Amino acid sequence: MNLTERTIRDAQPGPKQRFLWDAQVKGLGVRITPAGSKAYVLDYRMHGRRRRGVLARVSEISLREARQRAGAELARIRAGESDPLTRRQEAREAPTVNGGIDRFFGEHAPARIATERLTERTVREYRWQADRHIRPALGKRRIEDVTRHDVARMVRDISPVARNRILALASRLFTLFEHWELRPQHTNPARGIERSVEEPRDRVLSPSELAALGDALARAEEAKPAPVAAIRFAALTGLRISEVLGMQWAHVQPENGAVVLPKTKTGRRVHGLPAAALELLASLPRINEWVFTTGVRAGREAPVSYKTARGVFAAVAADAGVPDARLHDLRRTVMTRAAGSGLGAHVLRDLLGHKTTAMADRYVRHAGAAVRDAQETIGATIAAQLGGAQPADVVSLDARRGAVR
Repeated sequence: MNLTERTIRDAQPGPKQRFLWDAQVKGLGVRITPAGSKAYVLDYRMHGRRRRGVLARVSEISLREARQRAGAELARIRAGESDPLTRRQEAREAPTVNGGIDRFFGEHAPARIATERLTERTVREYRWQADRHIRPALGKRRIEDVTRHDVARMVRDISPVARNRILALASRLFTLFEHWELRPQHTNPARGIERSVEEPRDRVLSPSELAALGDALARAEEAKPAPVAAIRFAALTGLRISEVLGMQWAHVQPENGAVVLPKTKTGRRVHGLPAAALELLASLPRINEWVFTTGVRAGREAPVSYKTARGVFAAVAADAGVPDARLHDLRRTVMTRAAGSGLGAHVLRDLLGHKTTAMADRYVRHAGAAVRDAQETIGATIAAQLGGAQPADVVSLDARRGAVR
């Protein structure tokens, strides 16, 4: 029969599913269910087998549009392209963002950790960011369907710093999805979204604040000896707190006045220690392989965790009357003191373990005299201020090396 809009509209359901077939386009019909639902369908043959696919509901498109769509589908089938049913099945099986994230944490992240290109702490941060922001907003979407607008909407109401971190992770994920051929190349939806302007933190502790912090550390030492020792060591050396907490006794070289840091942001390096830091190490008990440890945690020997150190520092800073201070401010204080002493950029780089474009700093570097003198001066000054006193005369490391054992 020659289908018309009126014929379709007036067609009534029967006790069984029935079809009205069009005389103009072979294979095009209208399916009417016993419940009265009507949909355009297309009958066709694929590899010798008869198949039937739904084009659209009658309420969604007109008869003219249905004929055009049916003609286009038949032309694609004759050209050897995939048919409607195959494409629909592929769409149902297409990986979602949740599936891609699962693959990232199940395959990619462990492989990067094994090659030391990613740390477990970073992976934990990634997992929190993904679970808190990316999965709720995009998790159920097909990877290939996510647009820049979707990503922008996801980070619209997030604070500036968190927004930038989430965008960085999203960009990393979708770059991987492209590499895994889960979406077309060069279509990363996180690229091109404007990042927020982050105000750099420039907090430096004054001598009086260091003295107050030292008093507060002394009061907390009995209850939290290991975290307090780690905080003092970070203040004396300018090392990152992650580097301090990761120290093992096998890394310490008291005869050389140094510690070997096998895993840092810039690779393996040797860091000289001032006398005050060496004295602190000499006073610590050797409970296990970790320098700063409370013993067994979660069934195994482990160092003080970053969460514990951060919590203890927050309590100590509040007790000292400097509640806005953060752990990284200790490192920034050392950096500022060193810069104020007139040290050049290369000495500062070696002093603090920074990476530059000229050197990746992946090799063991033995600090020169200028770096050692700077470490000694700064360590002695901060040690004195933590104790509320003025620094005494500093003896160079080379001059007293024979006395340090």
